[in-house]
Amino acid sequence: MAPRELFPWMGLRERVLLVLYYEGPKDLKALALELAERPRTLRYLLERVIPALERAGALVVEDGVARLSLEKAPPAERQAPAEPKAKRSKRKEPSPVQALAEANPHVRGLLLQVGKRLPKEAQPLAASHPGVLLRAAEAALAYPEGRRASALILWLPEVRAWAKTLGAEAVEEALREAAKHAREPFPYAKKLLAKARPSPDEERGEVLLF
Repeated sequence: MAPRELFPWMGLRERVLLVLYYEGPKDLKALALELAERPRTLRYLLERVIPALERAGALVVEDGVARLSLEKAPPAERQAPAEPKAKRSKRKEPSPVQALAEANPHVRGLLLQVGKRLPKEAQPLAASHPGVLLRAAEAALAYPEGRRASALILWLPEVRAWAKTLGAEAVEEALREAAKHAREPFPYAKKLLAKARPSPDEERGEVLLF
Protein backbone atom coordinates (compact mmCIF):
# COMPACT_ATOMS: atom_id res chain seq x y z
CA MET A 1 0.00 0.00 0.00
CA ALA A 2 1.19 3.51 -0.77
CA PRO A 3 2.14 5.53 2.34
CA ARG A 4 -0.87 7.82 2.39
CA GLU A 5 0.53 9.79 5.30
CA LEU A 6 2.64 11.53 2.63
CA PHE A 7 -0.44 12.73 0.72
CA PRO A 8 -0.84 16.03 2.63
CA TRP A 9 2.62 17.03 1.38
CA MET A 10 1.97 16.08 -2.24
CA GLY A 11 0.01 17.39 -5.20
CA LEU A 12 -2.36 15.24 -7.24
CA ARG A 13 0.33 14.41 -9.78
CA GLU A 14 2.68 13.05 -7.12
CA ARG A 15 -0.13 11.10 -5.43
CA VAL A 16 -0.95 9.33 -8.70
CA LEU A 17 2.67 8.32 -9.23
CA LEU A 18 3.14 7.28 -5.59
CA VAL A 19 0.13 4.93 -5.69
CA LEU A 20 1.30 3.36 -8.97
CA TYR A 21 4.83 3.02 -7.61
CA TYR A 22 3.76 1.12 -4.49
CA GLU A 23 0.65 -0.72 -5.72
CA GLY A 24 1.44 -1.41 -9.37
CA PRO A 25 -0.80 -0.93 -12.43
CA LYS A 26 -4.38 0.14 -11.65
CA ASP A 27 -7.59 0.72 -13.53
CA LEU A 28 -7.54 4.40 -14.50
CA LYS A 29 -11.07 5.21 -13.35
CA ALA A 30 -10.61 3.30 -10.09
CA LEU A 31 -7.37 5.18 -9.45
CA ALA A 32 -9.03 8.54 -10.10
CA LEU A 33 -11.98 7.70 -7.84
CA GLU A 34 -9.58 6.63 -5.10
CA LEU A 35 -7.70 9.95 -5.17
CA ALA A 36 -10.53 12.36 -5.99
CA GLU A 37 -12.14 14.11 -3.04
CA ARG A 38 -14.93 15.69 -5.07
CA PRO A 39 -16.37 15.51 -8.63
CA ARG A 40 -14.32 18.51 -9.80
CA THR A 41 -11.13 16.78 -8.63
CA LEU A 42 -12.10 13.60 -10.49
CA ARG A 43 -12.58 15.50 -13.74
CA TYR A 44 -9.31 17.39 -13.21
CA LEU A 45 -7.44 14.13 -12.65
CA LEU A 46 -8.79 12.48 -15.78
CA GLU A 47 -8.60 15.48 -18.11
CA ARG A 48 -5.49 17.33 -16.91
CA VAL A 49 -3.26 15.42 -14.47
CA ILE A 50 -3.16 11.98 -16.15
CA PRO A 51 -2.62 13.36 -19.71
CA ALA A 52 0.15 15.66 -18.43
CA LEU A 53 1.95 12.72 -16.82
CA GLU A 54 1.60 10.72 -20.05
CA ARG A 55 3.11 13.57 -22.09
CA ALA A 56 6.00 13.83 -19.63
CA GLY A 57 6.69 10.11 -20.01
CA ALA A 58 6.12 9.32 -16.33
CA LEU A 59 3.25 6.88 -16.87
CA VAL A 60 1.46 4.95 -19.60
CA VAL A 61 -2.27 4.26 -20.00
CA GLU A 62 -3.18 1.17 -22.03
CA ASP A 63 -6.67 -0.35 -22.29
CA GLY A 64 -7.83 1.80 -19.39
CA VAL A 65 -5.01 0.67 -17.08
CA ALA A 66 -2.38 3.14 -15.80
CA ARG A 67 1.16 2.08 -14.94
CA LEU A 68 4.53 3.72 -14.41
CA SER A 69 6.58 3.82 -17.57
CA LEU A 70 9.47 2.06 -15.76
CA GLU A 71 7.43 -1.10 -15.19
CA LYS A 72 7.57 -2.08 -18.84
CA ALA A 73 10.47 -0.61 -20.72
CA PRO A 74 9.90 -0.35 -24.49
CA PRO A 75 11.89 -2.85 -26.57
CA ALA A 76 15.08 -1.57 -28.12
CA GLU A 77 14.64 -0.57 -31.72
CA ARG A 78 16.54 -2.59 -34.25
CA GLN A 79 18.84 -0.43 -36.24
CA ALA A 80 19.21 -1.08 -39.93
CA PRO A 81 22.74 -1.27 -41.30
CA ALA A 82 23.95 2.24 -41.89
CA GLU A 83 24.66 3.28 -45.44
CA PRO A 84 28.14 4.54 -46.19
CA LYS A 85 28.38 8.24 -45.49
CA ALA A 86 30.97 10.86 -45.92
CA LYS A 87 33.15 11.59 -42.92
CA ARG A 88 31.47 13.90 -40.47
CA SER A 89 33.25 17.12 -39.83
CA LYS A 90 31.89 17.49 -36.31
CA ARG A 91 31.33 15.02 -33.50
CA LYS A 92 27.82 14.88 -32.04
CA GLU A 93 27.65 16.87 -28.82
CA PRO A 94 26.38 15.04 -25.71
CA SER A 95 23.00 16.02 -24.29
CA PRO A 96 22.94 18.15 -21.10
CA VAL A 97 22.11 15.07 -19.00
CA GLN A 98 24.89 13.01 -20.61
CA ALA A 99 27.42 15.75 -19.97
CA LEU A 100 26.34 16.03 -16.33
CA ALA A 101 26.47 12.23 -15.95
CA GLU A 102 30.00 11.98 -17.32
CA ALA A 103 31.17 14.73 -14.98
CA ASN A 104 29.68 12.99 -11.93
CA PRO A 105 30.41 9.25 -12.07
CA HIS A 106 28.98 8.58 -8.58
CA VAL A 107 25.45 9.22 -9.94
CA ARG A 108 26.12 8.54 -13.62
CA GLY A 109 23.73 5.60 -13.88
CA LEU A 110 20.86 7.45 -12.20
CA LEU A 111 21.29 10.50 -14.42
CA LEU A 112 21.39 8.45 -17.60
CA GLN A 113 18.25 6.56 -16.58
CA VAL A 114 16.26 9.68 -15.79
CA GLY A 115 17.51 11.32 -18.99
CA LYS A 116 16.20 8.35 -20.98
CA ARG A 117 12.92 7.77 -19.14
CA LEU A 118 11.92 11.38 -18.47
CA PRO A 119 13.73 13.49 -21.10
CA LYS A 120 11.16 16.29 -21.19
CA GLU A 121 11.86 17.04 -17.53
CA ALA A 122 15.51 16.00 -17.16
CA GLN A 123 17.10 17.58 -20.25
CA PRO A 124 15.75 21.15 -19.70
CA LEU A 125 16.62 20.94 -16.00
CA ALA A 126 20.17 19.77 -16.77
CA ALA A 127 20.56 22.66 -19.21
CA SER A 128 19.15 25.42 -16.99
CA HIS A 129 19.90 24.19 -13.43
CA PRO A 130 22.39 21.29 -13.56
CA GLY A 131 23.13 21.65 -9.84
CA VAL A 132 19.49 20.94 -9.00
CA LEU A 133 19.45 17.75 -11.07
CA LEU A 134 22.76 16.65 -9.56
CA ARG A 135 21.53 17.20 -5.99
CA ALA A 136 18.30 15.35 -6.81
CA ALA A 137 20.31 12.36 -8.07
CA GLU A 138 22.47 12.44 -4.94
CA ALA A 139 19.33 12.56 -2.77
CA ALA A 140 18.03 9.46 -4.56
CA LEU A 141 21.10 7.55 -3.32
CA ALA A 142 19.52 7.55 0.16
CA TYR A 143 16.80 5.17 -1.08
CA PRO A 144 17.29 1.39 -1.34
CA GLU A 145 19.15 0.47 -4.50
CA GLY A 146 16.10 -0.95 -6.25
CA ARG A 147 14.07 2.24 -5.65
CA ARG A 148 16.61 4.93 -6.49
CA ALA A 149 15.78 5.45 -10.16
CA SER A 150 12.02 5.21 -9.57
CA ALA A 151 12.17 7.73 -6.71
CA LEU A 152 14.17 10.17 -8.81
CA ILE A 153 11.78 9.87 -11.77
CA LEU A 154 8.75 10.14 -9.50
CA TRP A 155 9.92 13.39 -7.91
CA LEU A 156 11.75 15.06 -10.80
CA PRO A 157 8.75 17.03 -12.15
CA GLU A 158 8.18 18.36 -8.63
CA VAL A 159 11.85 19.23 -8.18
CA ARG A 160 11.87 21.14 -11.47
CA ALA A 161 8.77 23.08 -10.35
CA TRP A 162 10.53 23.98 -7.10
CA ALA A 163 13.50 25.36 -9.03
CA LYS A 164 11.23 27.52 -11.19
CA THR A 165 9.25 28.82 -8.23
CA LEU A 166 11.78 29.14 -5.41
CA GLY A 167 15.10 29.34 -7.22
CA ALA A 168 17.83 26.80 -7.91
CA GLU A 169 20.00 27.75 -4.95
CA ALA A 170 17.25 27.15 -2.39
CA VAL A 171 16.32 23.82 -3.97
CA GLU A 172 19.94 22.62 -4.08
CA GLU A 173 20.39 23.44 -0.40
CA ALA A 174 17.14 21.73 0.60
CA LEU A 175 18.04 18.57 -1.33
CA ARG A 176 21.54 18.56 0.14
CA GLU A 177 20.20 18.81 3.71
CA ALA A 178 17.46 16.24 3.08
CA ALA A 179 19.99 13.72 1.73
CA LYS A 180 21.99 14.08 4.96
CA HIS A 181 19.15 13.77 7.46
CA ALA A 182 16.20 11.85 5.96
CA ARG A 183 15.52 8.30 4.80
CA GLU A 184 12.98 9.74 2.35
CA PRO A 185 14.84 12.86 1.15
CA PHE A 186 12.34 14.20 -1.37
CA PRO A 187 9.33 14.65 0.97
CA TYR A 188 11.70 16.07 3.58
CA ALA A 189 13.13 18.56 1.09
CA LYS A 190 9.60 19.66 0.27
CA LYS A 191 8.97 20.33 3.96
CA LEU A 192 12.13 22.43 4.16
CA LEU A 193 11.13 24.44 1.10
CA ALA A 194 7.61 24.93 2.43
CA LYS A 195 9.06 26.57 5.54
CA ALA A 196 11.15 28.87 3.35
CA ARG A 197 8.32 29.71 0.95
CA PRO A 198 7.90 33.48 0.43
CA SER A 199 4.82 35.32 1.62
CA PRO A 200 1.97 36.04 -0.84
CA ASP A 201 3.16 39.64 -1.18
CA GLU A 202 6.62 38.44 -2.16
CA GLU A 203 5.39 35.92 -4.68
CA ARG A 204 3.88 38.61 -6.91
CA GLY A 205 1.66 36.26 -8.82
CA GLU A 206 4.10 33.39 -9.29
CA VAL A 207 2.89 29.77 -9.15
CA LEU A 208 2.75 28.43 -5.58
CA LEU A 209 4.67 25.35 -4.50
CA PHE A 210 1.47 23.73 -3.26
